[in-house]
Amino acid sequence: MIATLVLAAALQVPTNVPADAEVIYPVMPKLTTSAGVVLSQSIQGVTATLTKDEVSYDVLALYKNTTNMAGTATLELKFESWRSGFGQAIKVEALWSDQLVAQTKATAVQSLPEKGQLGVYTISYTLPVKKQATHSLKLKFKLPIGVSGVDREERMVAYRVTNIGQAQALSQFRMAVKFDPSLVFAPIESKPDWGWQVGAEGAYLKLDGRPSDSDAVLTFRYYPPSFD
Repeated sequence: MIATLVLAAALQVPTNVPADAEVIYPVMPKLTTSAGVVLSQSIQGVTATLTKDEVSYDVLALYKNTTNMAGTATLELKFESWRSGFGQAIKVEALWSDQLVAQTKATAVQSLPEKGQLGVYTISYTLPVKKQATHSLKLKFKLPIGVSGVDREERMVAYRVTNIGQAQALSQFRMAVKFDPSLVFAPIESKPDWGWQVGAEGAYLKLDGRPSDSDAVLTFRYYPPSFD
């Protein structure tokens, strides 16, 4: 695993993220293949499970090599930080076709980004690709729950989707935000308005086909029990 850290200038707040928010969120994984290899992504599912202070992400994606050539794919996993420092290296468990991907400990640590900037933390993996094979990608990691609002009473989780690269071939996308009812006093909103279903124990989104926007941050905002 190779970890790099940069500050990217941002002219505006990321889509659907409140301007006063402090949040770290993952970006849809991007795979770039070696010459002659073509990976088509069929399904991606994201589950975000809330605890009091953290959110646990589980990402599952399926890829099909549509060629008779074997090769490699470079996985680029990004985390973006809006007005929030990473504080420490993000620990990721990555499995490719159920095999743990060897990694080295990330050491880059970011200070608080200035107003109007995004902090970007990138992890890269090199993955083997077999000819005419279907590969699964499974990712597990935890991030702090974001905060927003004048009195910092609002909580939020987010996930950025993008149609760059193999995401253009995505046939189905699913996201579930799961929580114990004791952790959520009241949901505020789920964005974008793509047909979220919000219940007593979670919020759910299913899209047949690629996301309708080329680039958007999916957000679920809520009030915790301490809100009064």
